[in-house]
Amino acid sequence: MKYLILGTGGTGASIGAFLAAEGKDVTFMARGAHLEAMRKNGLVLDSGLKGHMEIKNVKAFEGKDINDKADVIFVCVKSYSLEDIIPVIKRAAGADTIVIPILNMFKTGAKIKEYLPEVKCLEGCIYISAFIDAPGKIVHAGDTFKVFFGNPYNEDVKEEIMEQVVSDLKSAGVTAGISDDILRDTFKKFSFISAFAATGAYYDVDAGAIHREGEIREFYKSLVREIIEIGKAMGVNTSPTLFEDDMTTMDSFGDDIKTSLQRDLEAGKNSEIDTLIFGVSRLGKQYGVPTPCYDRVTAKFS
Repeated sequence: MKYLILGTGGTGASIGAFLAAEGKDVTFMARGAHLEAMRKNGLVLDSGLKGHMEIKNVKAFEGKDINDKADVIFVCVKSYSLEDIIPVIKRAAGADTIVIPILNMFKTGAKIKEYLPEVKCLEGCIYISAFIDAPGKIVHAGDTFKVFFGNPYNEDVKEEIMEQVVSDLKSAGVTAGISDDILRDTFKKFSFISAFAATGAYYDVDAGAIHREGEIREFYKSLVREIIEIGKAMGVNTSPTLFEDDMTTMDSFGDDIKTSLQRDLEAGKNSEIDTLIFGVSRLGKQYGVPTPCYDRVTAKFS
């Protein structure tokens, strides 16, 4: 099984490093100093789950240099870079290749299919806190690492390929599974990360401030309730325990955890704020759902 990781940030690097450490055939797409460091020294991952890992002799390329076919493509770029990697997916996807998007946006697979209708796109979600600490070095904070994916668009996908991906991830130490309703599960992840990012950015705080009773935690709760109502209006089969599930997930994170959106804003980098926050306000207006708390965050950063 040949794996291609499109986007070697915290998420993609962690998936790829865990698989490569188990001897799986993994190719990484990266760029700039990060790519050069990987080519020179390999990929270093400090994981709260598996400790210090050094992956030597990694296969790492810029997107324009990737031409070989892959069996599985994990799409792990930021949402604002999705269109940029469409040509890479087109070149790397064969007749039986499955594409598993792992992005902080909802229905990423459907978006990819707008550009590449012939490609077999699934939907996926991940629970992890990981980031680039330095070129060629990734930090995976905590011991949470979960990957779920499914086939909501009834693609003609060989079941054994999906089962092999789950098996490979599990053998590498990742909690993984095939979802029976991946749109429900990806919306669950989107609702969590969106509310977390919005609260953290608005108050400039980490997870610890959301854990404590008070104004900030109540604001987070309001954001979760607003986005859940949007999901219902969109026709998503939201779980009746979604609010409680999001709160449980939030409280399972370490006090010092921040979202990648917050880290990008602090560093003055491009961020996913349009997808994770502004886009929710737009959806509220589109579906007639009041979103006063999301609108406050949107107004602050607009």
